[in-house]
Amino acid sequence: MSCWTVLGLSADADTRQIKRQYAALLKQTRPDEDPEGFQRLREAYEQALNIKEWERLREEDSSVDESWDLSGLSVVEVDALQVVTRSLHTVSRAELEQRYATAVEHGAVNVMEDAVLRHCVEHADTCEDLIEWAVETFHWFSFQQRLELDEVLIEQLQQQRQRIAERREAPIFLAWHQCLAAEPAATPQHRAARLLLAPLTFTQRRALARRLRDEDWVQCRKLSSALHANHPKICANLPGGTPFVWRDWEYVYDSWPMYLGIVLACLVGSFIQFAPFGTRLGALIGVTVFWSVLFAVGGWVLNWLTEHVAHRFWLLDDRLSARLSPWRAPLPFGVLRDLMPCAVMTAGIGNVYGVVGSLVYVTTLATVGLIRRREIKPRVSWQHANPLFKRCLMGAGILVLVLVLGVFKVISSQGTVNRNQGLQQWTERLCSRMPVTASECNAPATVEQWYGQEKQP
Repeated sequence: MSCWTVLGLSADADTRQIKRQYAALLKQTRPDEDPEGFQRLREAYEQALNIKEWERLREEDSSVDESWDLSGLSVVEVDALQVVTRSLHTVSRAELEQRYATAVEHGAVNVMEDAVLRHCVEHADTCEDLIEWAVETFHWFSFQQRLELDEVLIEQLQQQRQRIAERREAPIFLAWHQCLAAEPAATPQHRAARLLLAPLTFTQRRALARRLRDEDWVQCRKLSSALHANHPKICANLPGGTPFVWRDWEYVYDSWPMYLGIVLACLVGSFIQFAPFGTRLGALIGVTVFWSVLFAVGGWVLNWLTEHVAHRFWLLDDRLSARLSPWRAPLPFGVLRDLMPCAVMTAGIGNVYGVVGSLVYVTTLATVGLIRRREIKPRVSWQHANPLFKRCLMGAGILVLVLVLGVFKVISSQGTVNRNQGLQQWTERLCSRMPVTASECNAPATVEQWYGQEKQP
């Protein structure tokens, strides 16, 4: 992959455009999140600047008339040098062969090779035939290549050849990936092509991204870079006008609807099931926290298992989802990945809290799903979200929930008895529940009243 492909620029871009594009891509590729991508971007940026600096120096050198040291050369040899160094614009293959034969005859092969190399590097986009002829004739990019050649020029020419080959094969590359997008998602290449090139809605793309794993994201990076460099029209039709729209979903922590549904179901179920029996608020909060933690741990384990099973049997999951769809269209959820864990959690919550708890859990998940189906500003330019910020936000939400439950606990404990209350004598405990005006509570009980008067013999 050439530096221009990584940067998403053409070879005729100037230094200012290179710096602007690098600054824009640097916001999307952060060194702490994608060190390999950042290193690749940095190397492409430095290489592009070096190429432009070399082109500038070549222009300055070409503006000065080159003086040939022709002393000691015959008239025939001078004519041969002029022939082999003549302009190579619009030269035919037959004329190249004649010039090469002249250079071999007069020992000027190296001079002609250097001139051809400079011309190929400076005009790589317009002299593909000349490059192929030079590779065959001078054995460039092989072990037979002349050691005295400029290594910088050879490396630049190699990169330009790769870029030309990518541009030549771009229609075939696009057609092949469009075929992959229409086939079942059996491999990471199929899944990356479906995410970017399949005719999916914004919601379906996001639902598909929830199921991808690390090897799938690697293929998404490769395909996105190729589309960004060679197919701008395809990129313009994607959400946000960029093939990197998926980067905002790569680090999304997407299990929070399940935990939200568990907490709400346990909270509502505890109040409905235990409040009518006179249970205090502190006890209700304790029951809610206990069952919420228990179901959350079970849900995490269940999610981990179903994620691996559903990813391994992806095609089976797609077939089951298609059968459940009345329109035979892809559903925004999978049977193995989403429906089965939801059914198991609903059954578990219903076993503890009854139908009410199950309804609250299912309603919460359905509400979140409907909200997600709403496409909010799909054409806004993509901005990479920081996964560390999302995790800190999630931790802050858990902390706030714990603090709220603690406040409820403190408030509910205000009406309870203290540590020593209830250990008094019976009369004091009795009078503590009676009005102050009660006659039997006007004075403390005497020893005779407490123990009774024994009869004297």
